[in-house]
Amino acid sequence: MTPVERRWVGAVAVVAWAGVAMRVVLDVGNISPGGVLDRGLLGPYHAGVLGIAQRLLDSASYFTYWSNVLIAVALTRVWRHPDLDTTRRRHGYATALIMITLTGVLYAALIAPSDVVTGWNIPDNVVIHYAVPVLSVATWVIIGPRGAFSWRESGAIYPVPLAYLGYTLLRGALIHRYPYGFFNVVSLGYRTVVVTMLVILVASYLVVALFVLLDQRRGRGVRRSSRSLTP
Repeated sequence: MTPVERRWVGAVAVVAWAGVAMRVVLDVGNISPGGVLDRGLLGPYHAGVLGIAQRLLDSASYFTYWSNVLIAVALTRVWRHPDLDTTRRRHGYATALIMITLTGVLYAALIAPSDVVTGWNIPDNVVIHYAVPVLSVATWVIIGPRGAFSWRESGAIYPVPLAYLGYTLLRGALIHRYPYGFFNVVSLGYRTVVVTMLVILVASYLVVALFVLLDQRRGRGVRRSSRSLTP
């Protein structure tokens, strides 16, 4: 990785961290109160200090923030140690990249058409749902790191997404509220929600397969370039 590429990776990591930080500031300061009145969904919240814990915990219950935190960590690790290649880092980077990709795709396809974003939520929404997914995928395609995706290790991507789905169902069973309408057991029932989760998991593997193929192709291109430069 060249110095310019490393600086670019670091810059994208800063963007990801900025999106997460903006959400924390909005929640703590209650600058733009979150929450909806729809039955079974998260919110509404108490104003001021009384609602800080609830707002933070609910924000941490969105797949969006899981994926943004993970990709911020993954990119930061690549920036700090660009030549480090371990199984743990490959799995972590692959998991983060797939999750942030799903965040962008699912938001654009299922949530954005009916989502009403106002006030200071607008810049945060742009960063976490559009900028970070696009920049993260583009960075991986153009710069790397290579070797994060393979057929043999593709199953290692799923522990964190599965943990998120389990957490969503468990927390929802306790508080009877859910982060997304398509996961809203209160209005849809468990059968519909579980089927939806399974469909998303199957669709996500198509994304994984695409990334594996791209990784293999880009990896071959890098090896050919290296051989052509060898005297």
